[in-house]
Amino acid sequence: MVARHIKETELAAVAAAWARSYRVLAPVREGAAIVYRVFSEDMHPFLGRPPTSSAKEALLPQTENLFTYKYRKDQADLTRTEVFLSEALPPEPTLILGPRPCDARGRHLLDRVFLERGVVDPQYKAHRAATLFVSVACTSLQNTCFCHWTGGGMDDETGSDVLLHPLNGGFVAKAVTPAGEKLIAELPEATAQTLASLDERKAAAQTPDQAPEQTPDLKDIAGSFLAVFADLDFWTDQSARCLSCGVCTYLCPTCSCFNITDENQGMSGRRLRTWDTCMSALYTLEGSGHNPRGSRAHRLRNRVGHKFCYHPREFSEAATEPSGLEFSCTGCGRCIKSCPVAVDIRQIVLDVLDKAREKAAETAGAKGEEAK
Repeated sequence: MVARHIKETELAAVAAAWARSYRVLAPVREGAAIVYRVFSEDMHPFLGRPPTSSAKEALLPQTENLFTYKYRKDQADLTRTEVFLSEALPPEPTLILGPRPCDARGRHLLDRVFLERGVVDPQYKAHRAATLFVSVACTSLQNTCFCHWTGGGMDDETGSDVLLHPLNGGFVAKAVTPAGEKLIAELPEATAQTLASLDERKAAAQTPDQAPEQTPDLKDIAGSFLAVFADLDFWTDQSARCLSCGVCTYLCPTCSCFNITDENQGMSGRRLRTWDTCMSALYTLEGSGHNPRGSRAHRLRNRVGHKFCYHPREFSEAATEPSGLEFSCTGCGRCIKSCPVAVDIRQIVLDVLDKAREKAAETAGAKGEEAK
């Protein structure tokens, strides 16, 4: 596919052209945060830093109307009530401008949950079909980033329709999907000199002083997690600082838990789907009063286990990573950066590996003693 070029000074004009056909969500500065807002003519998108929130909300809205309903009494028999349902309107064609590769990769992982487990979620499917991702490659890693741990990278194309590579006051636009190719077809082609400059910048990013720190060996992380699963003392230590506020799950590009509620107003109402968080004590509270994950230790264990054990065990055969594993974590680092008490999922993963090795050594030592 032909690479295109966008000058920084022309970005707003390009976004305005896209906005004629799509609802464009673009990142803008609001105080210290970078947030997505519906594009308007007086807006200049800010692509210099990853957005504070994930682009996930375009595919899985934080609050979504599934359908509305009305009750009507049968006038011939008032003991009978009819129910009339009205489906939600189809989603508006949407273009997300500015997500990073870790966000776009999150779209691929959400597909696993809502499209590829045998039961297709019609609401998600409709949003997915109506949404394009124009992502921005990273030129450096922040100190909370660890996409290279989980199979991603600064210019990973997974989940993107178009990937923009920042370069010399502009962007080289490379289409990843046919829809992306159509989107940028009218943009000027990138010159050979521009493409050569991009190759030079990518090569420089791989030099020892610029390349990311070495990735830990995670091929045994699922087994290691299961080895320490029952060690509640370990998980209690890991969760000691956690406030169960849920900010990690609300900012995560792959968390997919939700709750469904009905809101009634007299004889009419609506059914809503809203985000939920497994870090909440109410998440698994049963009607009987029993809660199978009654402590923060249990809930944090579930969150880490889903990302690094349950998901890779389920989808390992379909994984495209060199390690053969696909994690339900893109390494965006938002959960680390925004945690009010500095819980670091990277350290938890490393501690799981260390604890599992420690337990294996103890078991081997005990067997050795028995053999004597």
